[in-house]
Amino acid sequence: MSDFGNKAISGQIKSYYASVAGIAPDRIEEREFGFGSFASRIAVRHTAFGGEKELRSYLVDAAPLHVDYSAAYYKDPTAAMDKKGWLGSELRFDIDAGDIVKLPCRIEHGKEWACEKCLEAAKGEVIKLIENFLVPDFGFSAREMEINFSGNRGYHVHIRKESVLSLGKSAREEISNYIFGQEPDYDSFFYTVRIDPRHEKQMGPRPSDGGWRGKVANAFLNAAHSKEDLTSLGIDKTVANKIFANIASVRKQIEGGNWDFYSIPNRKSVFENLLSRQVINQGNRIDKGVTNDPSHLMRLPNSIHGGTGLIAKKVPSLAALELFDPMKGAVAFNTGELAVRVDSRYRLVMNGKEFGPYKNEELELPTYAAAYLYLKGLADIISSK
Repeated sequence: MSDFGNKAISGQIKSYYASVAGIAPDRIEEREFGFGSFASRIAVRHTAFGGEKELRSYLVDAAPLHVDYSAAYYKDPTAAMDKKGWLGSELRFDIDAGDIVKLPCRIEHGKEWACEKCLEAAKGEVIKLIENFLVPDFGFSAREMEINFSGNRGYHVHIRKESVLSLGKSAREEISNYIFGQEPDYDSFFYTVRIDPRHEKQMGPRPSDGGWRGKVANAFLNAAHSKEDLTSLGIDKTVANKIFANIASVRKQIEGGNWDFYSIPNRKSVFENLLSRQVINQGNRIDKGVTNDPSHLMRLPNSIHGGTGLIAKKVPSLAALELFDPMKGAVAFNTGELAVRVDSRYRLVMNGKEFGPYKNEELELPTYAAAYLYLKGLADIISSK
């Protein structure tokens, strides 16, 4: 990165914060803020503001590359951690495309780049989190959630329901363990009932059961509509064909809790595969610190992400999320062009236009594309127009 490039980006950030509406979070005076620069992800923290006007003035003057704020509300956000006076914390979740395992596109571009397929996969995981867990299992309503694009390659979900504000770290850990499938074990789902001295029956979850039991039963019944899905669970092809051909009978038995319909030798492995299909797909790098830590700092909604130049855009509803394209809806720098020297093997799609790959080329690009490539370390800004 060059001084000229940094100044060009800072100028764009200043202009953005001078005009953006609704940048302040709720109860702003009780939040801790942290700010990052080109040199450090969080260079300043333990900062507080009395209102949106004061916050905006700081953002315009300082043009920070990153803006974070606390999940927690404090009596004195500027004090040392043990003297802030904790008043409660939002419950937050962080879904990142970089942590989704086995994405086919990862072979093409590696883990450091996020293509449109990566972003769609992250969106799908957020929808799963909300529709499969937060609403049915925890009873949160859409009105109690705030969804926003992270500004890079994922999404954040914030819950401010009064009942979650007082949850401590251990309670938050229980929630994240439940959602990410670390509590269920085979023996708590399946058990054997002896019918007579010579016969036993395998019993298991019903689709009408709550929580993980119902999820596993329904996942199996969904898979039973496809022979390929059944075999992908590890079920022998012959047995899979029988289940598929007798789906009505199988459904009736599972609805009664009877899983003894056919011999499945590797039943425990099948169960584990069913479980893996339901969990939020974040591999072994789930950032549980976001959910578990009541004092965690996270990117401020509607602020600029200093690694992309995109907006950490608020998404107004779950329905809006399904249609949301961050490479259009979260573009911040929509005016002008920048002359750049680019060396990038990636294809960038923004605002419906394609850019690259480029092999050490000098050219003029729209400001948003030039900023994205510059902040990714793939371009140098030569001049502005």
